[in-house]
Amino acid sequence: MSVRFRLFTANLLKDRVDPAGLALVLDRYRPDIVVVQELGPVAAGVIAERYESHDLRPASEHKGRGMATRFDAEFDTLELPWRAGGWARLRTDGRQLLVASIHLLNPVNFPWWVTARRRGEQLDALFRWAEATGADLPLVVAGDMNASPIWPAYRRLAARWSDLVDEAAGSEGSRPDPTWAWRPGWPRVLRIDHVFGVGVQGTAAAVEPLPGSDHAALIVDVEAI
Repeated sequence: MSVRFRLFTANLLKDRVDPAGLALVLDRYRPDIVVVQELGPVAAGVIAERYESHDLRPASEHKGRGMATRFDAEFDTLELPWRAGGWARLRTDGRQLLVASIHLLNPVNFPWWVTARRRGEQLDALFRWAEATGADLPLVVAGDMNASPIWPAYRRLAARWSDLVDEAAGSEGSRPDPTWAWRPGWPRVLRIDHVFGVGVQGTAAAVEPLPGSDHAALIVDVEAI
């Protein structure tokens, strides 16, 4: 039996996201799973009001993160070098599903050669976690990868798992929309927020602006098969 769900992921720019705008997008799309990066206390309150089951860890600067869901869930930390992620084991309709949240280091951080190595170490740790935690379960990995499709980090992820947004867009005869702008409110220029998966397929995707953030929200309808 297949399981269908809707996932929301977004970088909230260190709590600079407009809380009313965030609430509006959450209420419009009513995602079953929420994955956020750069989470601060104000945005955490918006999410907590809507999801009883959550693991929200607001923090200053770039390290805040959170997950929330309408499903029965067990949450844990995803230990990655330099910046931890989160993961959850979800149960719905008699099925189990793993969801991981990651935020890779920004590749432009100087010195670039050190940052490139650290990003590779983050992906190495992610892959080891996936193999050790549940190789036989459907898996979704979502977040701000700080990598467009031409970057090595994206290519490593796409070589292992399906790009669910690209999959959904292809089924509709379109291309995925960019998710990131140089400044909040500016035109979006790069697709660096992604949702990858195995044992699942993307059936629809949307990108919604989030006032106050330089990232748009990425909403993906997923079917576990």
